[in-house]
Amino acid sequence: MQQLDLFAQLDDDPQPPKPENVIALPKPTAGQWASVRPKPEQPASITARPERHRGPEFASRPTDGPTFGEKVSSTWYRAHGGTRMEIPLGIVATLALWPQKGYARTIADFFRTLDAPQLLQCVREVAAYWWMRRPDLIDTASALFAWAEEEHTAHELHAIRATFHAALDAHALDHTGHADPEENSDIDLMSWTITNLRHNTARQGLGEYHTPPEICDLMAAQIIGRDPDELPDDCSLLDPCAGTGGMFRSAVQHVRHMGLDPANYTWFAQEIDPLAAAGCAVNIIVWGLGTKAMVACGDTLAEGDLWPRAIKHRRAMIEHRDDVKAHMAIAYALGRTQQLLGMVSEAA
Repeated sequence: MQQLDLFAQLDDDPQPPKPENVIALPKPTAGQWASVRPKPEQPASITARPERHRGPEFASRPTDGPTFGEKVSSTWYRAHGGTRMEIPLGIVATLALWPQKGYARTIADFFRTLDAPQLLQCVREVAAYWWMRRPDLIDTASALFAWAEEEHTAHELHAIRATFHAALDAHALDHTGHADPEENSDIDLMSWTITNLRHNTARQGLGEYHTPPEICDLMAAQIIGRDPDELPDDCSLLDPCAGTGGMFRSAVQHVRHMGLDPANYTWFAQEIDPLAAAGCAVNIIVWGLGTKAMVACGDTLAEGDLWPRAIKHRRAMIEHRDDVKAHMAIAYALGRTQQLLGMVSEAA
């Protein structure tokens, strides 16, 4: 039996970046999420994006980021879901990573028909689907999916189902359900969800400052520049305090608007908060940064460059996945052999 190798392209580790080819994406020294206000007019040569036609499966004006985060968090807390932020974050991640793209309304209607145990199965299945394709990223994001393996009370199951419905009603799939990753990169749903779930005092204690997306857009455009020839394929883009990847979102869109393919570059994110790092790992898949994008969870100030750790982790997870695939193939072959032997015995 010949199996399709869907993962050969992941087997080669990215090379350590050359210092002259590293573009660091710094963070502003201050700036909490401000109240919602109209986006300022910006120079067309830097950030203007063409108007996109949304098909009938997508809302023409989906819910904005602040409203999305508020609806998800308020539903979770009103249902007394508890303090485990990874559960509502995992719900948003499951919808964002759902592999069937291009059918937002149809898939949303499908999710609404499911009971809570079936929704937990969806969480497990989407984690397994992407673990086979990006085991390093899903391992980093494992906290967002591991809770689906636990036993839950009836009250917890009610809160989980209510939060799924809130995320659907707030147009999660309209933001992340497109076949083209560029269409999925206009908003950071993971960041807005974390921001609303975590109390302001807790964010201040963690030193967690989320940069407004408009500022990220301007910074990415100025740091990267506008000349495609100045961004060679061996270039690496580094964010040492990545959060959920807001600067990467702006950078990848700017790279696309320059007519370049983000998958040609190495994207490396470092983040100290495990939940934010998990959200960044999810976003890397949703935004289509390619197979050379990695996330490391650690303290940049104390540990410095975490690149070697990320490459080692990536290699270990790929080897583990390949071992699992091999054992599954053997188990399938043995089962099939026993089935054929049974058929022969019955015929005799």
